[in-house]
Amino acid sequence: MDIGEYLKSRGVDSAEAVDSLTYGQILALTRDMEIEKCRDDIEYYVENYCVFEDKDAEELIQPFIMWDAQKEALRSIHEHRRNIILKARQLGFSWLVISYASWVCLMRSGRTAIALSRTEDEAKELVRRLSVEYENMTFLIREYKSDSAKGWPGPTFERQSLQLIVHFPGSQDSVFKAFPSSPGACRSFTADLAIFDEWAYQQWADDIWVSAAPTINRPTGGKFIGLSTNNHGSLFEDMFTNNDNGFNKIFIPWFADPRRSKEWYDETVAMIGVEETKQEYPASIDEALSVAGGLFLPEINSKQHISEVPIKGAVNRYVSIDYGFDMFAAIFYAVDANYHAQAYREIHEPNLNAMQAADTLRDLVGDEKITAYLAPPDLWNRQATTGKSTAIIFEEHGIPLTKVDNSMFNGCMRMKEWLYASEGEQARFTILKGTCNNLYRCMKKILQDKNKPNQYAKQPHELTHSVDSFRYFAVYWTLPPDIIKNGRRKKWTSDMYEDYKNANEADKLRLIEKWGEPE
Repeated sequence: MDIGEYLKSRGVDSAEAVDSLTYGQILALTRDMEIEKCRDDIEYYVENYCVFEDKDAEELIQPFIMWDAQKEALRSIHEHRRNIILKARQLGFSWLVISYASWVCLMRSGRTAIALSRTEDEAKELVRRLSVEYENMTFLIREYKSDSAKGWPGPTFERQSLQLIVHFPGSQDSVFKAFPSSPGACRSFTADLAIFDEWAYQQWADDIWVSAAPTINRPTGGKFIGLSTNNHGSLFEDMFTNNDNGFNKIFIPWFADPRRSKEWYDETVAMIGVEETKQEYPASIDEALSVAGGLFLPEINSKQHISEVPIKGAVNRYVSIDYGFDMFAAIFYAVDANYHAQAYREIHEPNLNAMQAADTLRDLVGDEKITAYLAPPDLWNRQATTGKSTAIIFEEHGIPLTKVDNSMFNGCMRMKEWLYASEGEQARFTILKGTCNNLYRCMKKILQDKNKPNQYAKQPHELTHSVDSFRYFAVYWTLPPDIIKNGRRKKWTSDMYEDYKNANEADKLRLIEKWGEPE
């Protein structure tokens, strides 16, 4: 469309009107025409105005000429409101979604785009990349207060450390705001676009999603893009594999970059290993979701470890605690005279100081009689600020702690013993159905440490809190050898039965510890 046609579409049907236009007016009209074309064709906008940085090219700044996979992904993102992208590494998709954010903020005034990264430095990097794009599209936008902006009638942009503002003359600003990962990130914002970059590796992902989802969850507006390589056990993985959450799922394999050949892939395998290559550069969704090194607790299953009924009879009750300001995880257990244990209540709450954590636990205990509160040795370390240990603070608030072994190896072995079950039988440790969902979820997802196969991995860290708490219980309550060994029990004599029948509950537990469970 030329200027005459454009004016005609605006109701100006006069050759004299066109001929009387000044150079500045022609430039402004041409820009308006381009903006309208870019609004209607985002692929045109990206390939004609957006750029990216290519570290391998002679010139760092390159025009964003998209590969086929990038074009397909861009079209898919544009057509759907909620998008999640599972990808191989280093495929330029962070630049692609920044280009989308630049389009949102520039095409219309008064728009808000937010982005979340793992760290503050990474959040600043997203703002910098958006600035790089705008710096290189001077026909559409100029830098605020720069020499090129003098006399410029169009929009200008102003970059700050964690946000970029687009000023529209006579109209409302658009803004792009970036946040580092934190529990309350993005709360209280109403956004037209939200981007979660490297979503699978963000700490506090569950809390952030709860607070951020409403920012774009409007009946007729708001778009979300979450992108990442996979991280096993993460919320990102849960969201990608959930077929009922309404997300548009996009997978980008390693060979989406046409410059990557089989020779390149084989060299990568030789350099970092087969499993590592599959994880970082997957060729399929199955490869991306496969677990390198394996799950640490593959034996966990609902049939053998979830019980629909509480333990019956006399029980002793215990609570195991894993405490840090980032998360307070407490598990309640009932243990009967036959060495069966059942988890029946849990706390999994972040951002509690020691006093708040103790009060939360005490209030939940209520009138229950707890035999022992089990906690790791580090809670007895004195704090520099108060001079008191966490254990002392808990005791002052009515929760006396019992120190347990914090050995990872011993604890992990005891966990395995408690979870062991013969085929078709229920394990000695169960979870009461509907009570400790987070504990069960974390036990199902916790990974094996690649360097120490007899222990579980400390990443993703979000999975470890409840599992650590269970480990403290397991290492404190060590099963007798006769029970541990293949689940076999010692042959009881009539005298043993008589002693057991006449014993109180505490003595029965001691007899079972000595002889094993009666047949």
